Amino acid sequence: MADERDGENNPQSSEKTPVDEFMLSEYQTIASAHFDLHNGLRQNFRFYLGLVAVPFTVFAVYKDVSLDLFRLPTVLLSLFAVVPFLGLLIFLSMINTRFDIILYTRTVNAVRAYFTMRAERVGPKDLKKYLKLPTDKNKPPYFEGFLRAYTWLFVTISFTNAAYALILLENLQNKGRLPFWGPWPLATSFFALHLVLYWLFSWIRKKKEIPGVGNEA
Repeated sequence: MADERDGENNPQSSEKTPVDEFMLSEYQTIASAHFDLHNGLRQNFRFYLGLVAVPFTVFAVYKDVSLDLFRLPTVLLSLFAVVPFLGLLIFLSMINTRFDIILYTRTVNAVRAYFTMRAERVGPKDLKKYLKLPTDKNKPPYFEGFLRAYTWLFVTISFTNAAYALILLENLQNKGRLPFWGPWPLATSFFALHLVLYWLFSWIRKKKEIPGVGNEA
């Protein structure tokens, strides 16, 4: 028993400790969840693509060949009304899934940093210069800027939602049901709302990385 305790408390020991076992288990669990979240994000995007295709598919097969996109009948207009609303909800779901992916990536980085520290205590002190993957638990940032592919994915969804909102608003204006402002300012504001929400939720995640933690009674 004394030898086991010495092995756990001795930082120079190369034997696997219960802490090592826990960190390995954590790594395996997080890596699996990280993969599942990526799949979930792709499935949400595929569902979104199916959603935005429905109104134009119905519009294309509509029997009235003289149909004007900005003077739609009520049935078709309701489809164009659903997309911006559901699209915004899907957008919020996707950015929160993306933030969970970043959280799990940071966790993997932290586990990698732990084993790097363990390796340096029994091996070369300059081990980090041989490592390619990051070991910083505070990276990547939640607000990823405009150089990442996921950011442009969210911008594309924002633009598409705003375009559908514009079609809806133009129809409402032509029907005399838009008493204030105009379609373009409202659609532009709707697009800006997506970007603001993306920034806001990234700021909230940065301030409180794991939602709900610390609120227990």
